[in-house]
Amino acid sequence: MSLLLVDGYNIINNWPDLEVLCQENLDAARAKLADILDEFVPLLWEKIIIVYDAYQVKGKAHSHLEGKNIKVVFTAEGQTADSFIERLVSDLRELGEEVEVASSDHLEQNLVLWKGGRRISSRELRELLEDYRVDLRKHFDLPPPRESLDERLSHRTRTFLEKWRRR
Repeated sequence: MSLLLVDGYNIINNWPDLEVLCQENLDAARAKLADILDEFVPLLWEKIIIVYDAYQVKGKAHSHLEGKNIKVVFTAEGQTADSFIERLVSDLRELGEEVEVASSDHLEQNLVLWKGGRRISSRELRELLEDYRVDLRKHFDLPPPRESLDERLSHRTRTFLEKWRRR
């Protein structure tokens, strides 16, 4: 099985569009990352697990949300995403599973390599996904994607509409 483990906050903070969205709405940034990655299952990976750490959240228990191809994990209080990912890589590699970890944290990358997994930086992941989209469009002769309404609105207008929606 080909599995991609994603250090969620590391990716969000290293992709400019998600970083901006995170400053406005963290839940929206997490949802958008999951939507982006979901496009590539099972094309590039059989399953993707996005890990977010909640180690500084008091009383937070380990939790997860599971979709068809993507699982989102929130670590428990006192546990970092890095430690969760390292343990999972070790356990899966012992079972002979093929594991790749997306993170730009150099220590995390070294530990993943040491435990037998593969690593991909946030920049490399973004480029891989963009290149794959372009290749798919060329191969299937698809038109370029249209901008979403959200992308065409100014920050000020989006903020106004969000406040109005929450009334």
